[in-house]
Amino acid sequence: MSGMVIEQATTEVRCASDTTTEMPAATPEPGSDAHREQFEIDDGGTLATNVAENEVNYPKGVKLAAISSALIIVLMVLGLDISIVAVTIPALSDQFQSIQDIAWYSTALQLVMCSFMFLWGKAYTLFSVKWLFMTSLATFEAGNVLCTFAQSSRMFIAGRAICGFGCAGLSGGVFTIFTHTFPLRQRALVTGLAGAIETLACIASPVVGGALITGWTWRACFGINIPLGLIGCGVIYVCLHLDPNPDENLSLKEKIKRLDLLGTAILAPAMLCLLLALQWGGTLYRWDDTRVIALFVLSGVLLSGFLLTEWRLGEKASLPFRILRNRSLLAGAFFDHCCNATVTVIEYYMSIYFQGVRGYSAAKTGVFALPVVVGVCIASPLAGGFTTWIGYYFPTMYVPAVLASVAVGILTTIDIDTSIAQVLCVLALLGFGIGAGIQAPQVAAQTVLKQSEVSIGISIVQFGAQMGPVLFLAGGAALFTNRLQDEIEKHSPTTNATSLENMGLTDIRNALGPVALKGVLTGYNEALVQTLYLPLALACVSIIGCVLIERKSVKKEAQNDSQSQEQNLDTA
Repeated sequence: MSGMVIEQATTEVRCASDTTTEMPAATPEPGSDAHREQFEIDDGGTLATNVAENEVNYPKGVKLAAISSALIIVLMVLGLDISIVAVTIPALSDQFQSIQDIAWYSTALQLVMCSFMFLWGKAYTLFSVKWLFMTSLATFEAGNVLCTFAQSSRMFIAGRAICGFGCAGLSGGVFTIFTHTFPLRQRALVTGLAGAIETLACIASPVVGGALITGWTWRACFGINIPLGLIGCGVIYVCLHLDPNPDENLSLKEKIKRLDLLGTAILAPAMLCLLLALQWGGTLYRWDDTRVIALFVLSGVLLSGFLLTEWRLGEKASLPFRILRNRSLLAGAFFDHCCNATVTVIEYYMSIYFQGVRGYSAAKTGVFALPVVVGVCIASPLAGGFTTWIGYYFPTMYVPAVLASVAVGILTTIDIDTSIAQVLCVLALLGFGIGAGIQAPQVAAQTVLKQSEVSIGISIVQFGAQMGPVLFLAGGAALFTNRLQDEIEKHSPTTNATSLENMGLTDIRNALGPVALKGVLTGYNEALVQTLYLPLALACVSIIGCVLIERKSVKKEAQNDSQSQEQNLDTA
């Protein structure tokens, strides 16, 4: 009955829209590609009555629930895997007796993930989305198998690098599949929920990892991902059926050309040089050391070479300049770069504040991280629902620019006597602010690009987001280290600050008397507060992304897309 009503309404709308040109009179069969839901959008972007959006090809019912559940599992596994390694580092150092490799346990994944993100984004436009996603998931699980059964530090690092290659495909693949399984007008809400789930998994990883290490072994932290990944892969294989990409029928030789392997071969060493320079500068070597400077210069040269290669290859590049120049993508990548760096630096140094300055245990410090998680998990779906309601994604981006700036500004006033309840409330405000807007750039990418190009746009946004913590954690560490000695000497003149460099804060508490200890802790607090000016600046400048991003409505773009499809059907 409802199908007949919709068919009649569709015929009436077509006749009314053109009084001079005769339109095809054929009535579409219910369930066919021409059978459409109708809705209209007024100038304010609000939902009024029905205009046409073709949702027939999107999965529904049990199939949609199964696909969504599989993607949720993958997001949870990704969130756990990326963050859980931090909890395992003490056990790994005991197992492999290789302190010098500790930095590479997390860097290996970040390096490979950032280096191959654009390659995977391009691949999703050339190959089957379903099989490419399953390949990236299988690669990710192969890396976890290697980590689980690693017998040496090098074997473990190799496993993390393989995981990073899989992560690069999965992170973009999840949201690419969302574009094929949900209509544009629903994706803001879905993206918000997905972001909340991944964030929850990231923050919960210390608790999960600690429980697995205590109750079993550090190997379980990586082995747990294997059965979960197999479940997700099986559901995707059975339930996900997508139309082929426009370029999927190209020859294998032409596809390989368009993958732009040369660009990736230039980008990977560029990222390696940059990460090495950031890790070595201010710690292993001085920032003005020749080796650090040479790494920065080499990274800059290689990155310039990468951009030149992309420009010369044109549409065959993994990062076509036509897409890279898109204002919304650049603004969104910058915005997520600032937001992700802000929350990561805050979480890192507030951990130092709780454990070092205030003397709380690691377990309690983990509990103190929950307000940020709760804030993000509440705000992300709310922001997605708000975007779905009004049609525009850019208003939610102003929330982090305002609330995060206020929250971090308050955190720069804390001292060793500040109420913990006050600090936790501010952290919740920070989490809510960041969660409200951090998914908006991904919705923008899905709105301003054709469906076949969304994977490339998402890879640009995610590259910006991933590079934020990489760059500014290193910058924060240099700032904190440089200020620490001066502040200790200022607040505790009788203490030799140099002698404290190789001591943990627990050792310092045991070694110093109460008078000297208060001065040292005040010095630590002051150095930490001055470091927080870095995320404060990032939160403030994130408003640039809000201002520059295009003001497009997901409702209007869905309407335009549907009208275009209807014209194609009428022509046919």
